[in-house]
Amino acid sequence: MSAANESERVLDDGLTWLETAPTLVDFIRELNVHLFFQDEDDERFEILAYDAVPTVRALFCREFAGLSWHGLYEWLSTEDRAVRLGFDPAKFGPYNTAPTRQTLTTAWNVHLSDETKRSILSVSERLVAAAYENETTLDLRLPRHVDETDSDLRERHVGEFTTEQIRKHVRHARETVFGAFDSGRAGNAVYPDSRFDELQALMALGGSGTPQGQSRMENFFGEDYTPHGDTHLRTVKQYTPAMIQAGFDRSIDNLLDAVNHLQILQPPVTVTIDITTWPYHAEDDIPAEVSGTKRADETAYKFATLSLVGKSMPIVLAYAPVIESSEWDDNPPHRYHRTVRRLVQRAQEFVTIDLVLADRGFDSMKVYQTLDNLGVRYLLPKIERSPELECIDRMDQDGEDVAVEQVNVAVETGSHECRILYVPRRDDETQAFITNESIDPEDAEAWVDHYAYRWCIENEYRSIKQEFLARTSSKDHALRIYYFVFGILMYNVWRLTDVLLKATVSREITDYTPVITAGELADWIAIHLQLDAG
Repeated sequence: MSAANESERVLDDGLTWLETAPTLVDFIRELNVHLFFQDEDDERFEILAYDAVPTVRALFCREFAGLSWHGLYEWLSTEDRAVRLGFDPAKFGPYNTAPTRQTLTTAWNVHLSDETKRSILSVSERLVAAAYENETTLDLRLPRHVDETDSDLRERHVGEFTTEQIRKHVRHARETVFGAFDSGRAGNAVYPDSRFDELQALMALGGSGTPQGQSRMENFFGEDYTPHGDTHLRTVKQYTPAMIQAGFDRSIDNLLDAVNHLQILQPPVTVTIDITTWPYHAEDDIPAEVSGTKRADETAYKFATLSLVGKSMPIVLAYAPVIESSEWDDNPPHRYHRTVRRLVQRAQEFVTIDLVLADRGFDSMKVYQTLDNLGVRYLLPKIERSPELECIDRMDQDGEDVAVEQVNVAVETGSHECRILYVPRRDDETQAFITNESIDPEDAEAWVDHYAYRWCIENEYRSIKQEFLARTSSKDHALRIYYFVFGILMYNVWRLTDVLLKATVSREITDYTPVITAGELADWIAIHLQLDAG
């Protein structure tokens, strides 16, 4: 029986079991994964610690639930899921309740044949779509919403890109980052700067520190190719904040050059600004660059970013470290309008900005005037103080759903006319937004709908911190900036790879759900580095 027929057989059986399986583990146990194996798979797994069947079951779980590699390990480690899938607990390491993350990633990267991996991806995607059509209770990821009438596009979206296509576009995207940073070392140094980019990438994609990154690189390429972890740290600690900014800017230039021919960025663009945290866990001798958070027991490094949203490729265009005044330091208060100005001005070096979105944390007259001075439109939710609350009360009394008030912003750097828009929320309460666009009441709700684009940045932060951020306990602020910026750039590599792959099918990019996961990108980056090393 051919692989295609075997996949169809599993698919038919799976559609039946979707209706009756109480949990994802129970559902996966019913799948006859033996049907997917090629002879080469059987041969490779004969010498491994874990059998092929539970391993492939675990990989199916990853695809169905949309888990990262770390997420898969955590998921298998709870509720005896690994044992229920067929793993032998006697083979687990000390204190482990599942195979290690490295075991799982190696099974996918090295041991399974490409045909088996394509079958896993294809069957998973089709069963996930069927599950949502039939409203099953299993905890599955969302389907990728591919146009079912375009058979070529559909096949590509479920993992049917050729190996060469993926390798080509990963290489292209990767080269926007690798080599962007210049340490200023002599040309006859033992290792080129790009070698440290490779090691940092393996650390970032594995969520690991320097020792683990060095070990992984040695496993791939050998000791002679791999810089020692101490050498890596000494090198990247030479990067000043200005050098990091210059490297980031070169990377953004390279990235935009890579997509200019695709005409994806239709100017002017919509962007969003926000601030994210990187938790700092030590309780004593807190660095001045560390700030408090909304949680009283938590401290963190903070970074502001500006990202493309809307109908553009979702990438980070600018960043700025945020340093606030805390009880353990003598820092001046953080001035939000200065951070906003820095982000927008840097982004304007690359793109023409039409609209800036931000949340209530940026609600201030100085922020509004700064944005107006920069020649961009803005839309932010308004903190509802006495004037806004009085207007909402009047609307309730008059039975109005929508209202627009004209107000003036005046600060030392200038003044401008703006509008406060009062529109209904889904819970029928009224919410207020502020904008410098002249909006009539009949257009207010449609204009506020643009704010929904801002939520993309929450997913962006989650991806950067969960999938692309290397681990460190260092108090060196410049090193922290470098790690975070490299995480941003790896996120951008992911989104660029996604766009380049989609562009092989259609020039019009209408679906912003990635066709490869962050975990799959990690696999391909590692594989591609290994090929380059040879």
